[in-house]
Amino acid sequence: MKQSGQLVDALKSELKRRGFTYKRVAASLELSESTVKQMFANGNFTLKRLDELCELLELDFAELANLARQGREELEQLSVEQEERLVGDPQMLLVAYCVVNHWRFDQILEKYDITEAQCIRRLAELDRMRIAELLPGNRIRPLISPNFHWQPDGPIERYFRQQVQGEFLNGDFNGESAELVARSGDISPHTFGLLVQRLQSAGALFDDLARDDRKLESSRKHGTTMLLAIRHWQFAAFTNQKR
Repeated sequence: MKQSGQLVDALKSELKRRGFTYKRVAASLELSESTVKQMFANGNFTLKRLDELCELLELDFAELANLARQGREELEQLSVEQEERLVGDPQMLLVAYCVVNHWRFDQILEKYDITEAQCIRRLAELDRMRIAELLPGNRIRPLISPNFHWQPDGPIERYFRQQVQGEFLNGDFNGESAELVARSGDISPHTFGLLVQRLQSAGALFDDLARDDRKLESSRKHGTTMLLAIRHWQFAAFTNQKR
């Protein structure tokens, strides 16, 4: 593949990873969406356009060239040991959460009680774990794949069940900023499968919208958790009365 083609592929990959649609790129560059699509399809970039795209992605040309030359395998899953490292250190887990959600260095310091030196140490360790790259000027580039998932029944999932799930469900779901929907009934396996598909679609929609909101300032966003769950289960007070 020609070097120009590798640059275009690197740009496409980086835009996709950061949740940039062609429509969003077009708005940022004050171009039509069709013009942007044609530009990527033909690989026809002026140096000015290339500079604008690099600025949009907070990359310099050398970093883009490095991505094009080396390629990059995005992380789809941590090892059990890496997950244990995160849950064993609340500050480490916090910084990892911010990185996965594309927070800037200054946003982490502004929001949380963590010093610059502490944040750099945590980011350097995440760099060694290949969760993110710590770039000059304390810029952060997450290396998480869109298909990233935690270890099934691993340290993170167990931590969530033991430490987070109860606190979340025991909270107040009244008011405009919360909603709790609970249903119970006897359903067929076919209906169960349909409901699982809808839950998966809702989770994918959450991810898509969260990526779109990355461009917003932190003052316009709030940490939000959506829990989707379904399983064969009946209240113990009922099952204890079965014949």
